[in-house]
Amino acid sequence: MVARCDVTVMPDTFKGKPTSVQKLAFGESCGREKLKLPTGALSSMCYWHRIARTSTEAQIREAHKRRDAAQTPHRKRVPELMWPPHERWCAGCQSFVPLWYCSGSRCRACASASRHEQHVEKTYGLGPAGFEQLHALQDGRCAICRKRQLDRRIAVDHDHKTGAVRGLLCKRCNHDLLGAAFDSIRILEAAVNYLKNPPATGRWVAPEDGDDD
Repeated sequence: MVARCDVTVMPDTFKGKPTSVQKLAFGESCGREKLKLPTGALSSMCYWHRIARTSTEAQIREAHKRRDAAQTPHRKRVPELMWPPHERWCAGCQSFVPLWYCSGSRCRACASASRHEQHVEKTYGLGPAGFEQLHALQDGRCAICRKRQLDRRIAVDHDHKTGAVRGLLCKRCNHDLLGAAFDSIRILEAAVNYLKNPPATGRWVAPEDGDDD
C-alpha cells in the first residue's frame, strides 16, 4: 500500500491571491506519495511539501535538478487539457507542479529565480551567465567567510564608487562587515591588527590616522 501525504491544502499555503482554479484544492489532503528519504525511511510528507519548507536556494537547486532530468527538447508550453488535476506546467523546471506551489505561470522556485535574475541585471548589470559563473567559482559560498546562505539568497557585492561587481557575499559579510567598515581597507587592516595584537598584550601598534577616499 502506497503511503500518501496527508498535508491539508489551505488558503495560506498560496503565495499571493489564489486563483479560482487554485481555490478548488482548498481543504483537500495532498494525497501525493510520501517522499522516500536517502536513508530508506519515508518522509511524513510528499516531495513538494517537503521542499516547500526549505530555503529559496535549496528550492532553486531542486528546480534545476528537475530541469536537467527532463526530456529534451524542452517544452515552453503544455496544453492545459494535459495538466493533471490541481497541477500546472512550469516551463522553467519542465515539470508539472501543484497549483499551491505556483507563482503565476511558474513554480515558486523558478519564479523567484527569474525575479532575482532581472533584479541583479537591472541593478548591477550582471546577467544570468555572469552570476552563475561567480556562483560556480565561489562554490555557492560567501567569498569571505565561505559559509552558505541558508535562509536567503547570496548577495551581489559591488564597489559603491565605481559600481563594479566584486563578488558574492552573505548578508553578514556584505552589510555587517564591509558595510560597517565603510569598505575601508585601512579600517579592516586595523581590525586584523587589533585581533592579532590586542592592546592588552603590549604588542599593539596604533594604526595611522587617515581619511578614506
